[in-house]
Amino acid sequence: MSVKDILVHVDGGEGDKATIAAAVAIAVRFGARLTGLFARTENSGPSLVARQPSDQFKAAAASAQAAVEAACRQAGLVSRWWLIPHGGVSDLISEVLFCGYYADLVIIGQDAAKGVHVHDSFAEALILKSGRPVLMIPKDYTGTTVGARVALGWRAGREAARAVADSLPFLESADMVKVLAVGPRTHAPDYLPPVNVVEHLSAHGIQAEGEQLEIEGLGVMDALLSRAYDHNADLLVVGAHGGYVLPLGRGSATRHLLRHAQLPVMFSH
Repeated sequence: MSVKDILVHVDGGEGDKATIAAAVAIAVRFGARLTGLFARTENSGPSLVARQPSDQFKAAAASAQAAVEAACRQAGLVSRWWLIPHGGVSDLISEVLFCGYYADLVIIGQDAAKGVHVHDSFAEALILKSGRPVLMIPKDYTGTTVGARVALGWRAGREAARAVADSLPFLESADMVKVLAVGPRTHAPDYLPPVNVVEHLSAHGIQAEGEQLEIEGLGVMDALLSRAYDHNADLLVVGAHGGYVLPLGRGSATRHLLRHAQLPVMFSH
């Protein structure tokens, strides 16, 4: 897969600055077109009233559009602007999903993952239903790169395999790739050391190194994040199961990463 068409969601919130900066940097890196998409909920009034945008909604949309267009113009990018012109909760997610179908990569901010200006199921819906890799940018992320130093969370399965394929454009040009297999030491195929995926990546010219992290239970995600931080990774790649469960552990792991990661995380399903 090549990354030539990127969709970045903005909502006029404080996290837009980091999200836009990351999206522009990635678009420049891959020579991609960048589409800014404004979508946020309105919390006052019934759905009929919510379809009439408030002055606050209009101001947030105008501010976000100006920020996206200015950043793209400065970077010399081909860009577009899309707007969902209402804040009705019921249709907002389905309309954003529809927009995501026509992108190679969807980028969101951490505020969206926390439900600040959208419904709190927004990010998970994109990850599980868009059919596209979704990249979350932390609200306070100030890194100058995304994907130069990559940590890949691995437990053999469909979702993790999908994550590897989706992230190949990043992995192929990364300065470092660490494959982190997290889980108990067993002889089950999905918990074996990551030697096979490392060999697979070598066929793509990617010099990855594998690590086995023997962690069980709810500490899996924190251990994965901690190791990614240890490696100074600027991107964590994971596969996401339905029901908010990652192939790396049990529980609301997807939501945990969305809300607590301090580095960009790419989710594939």
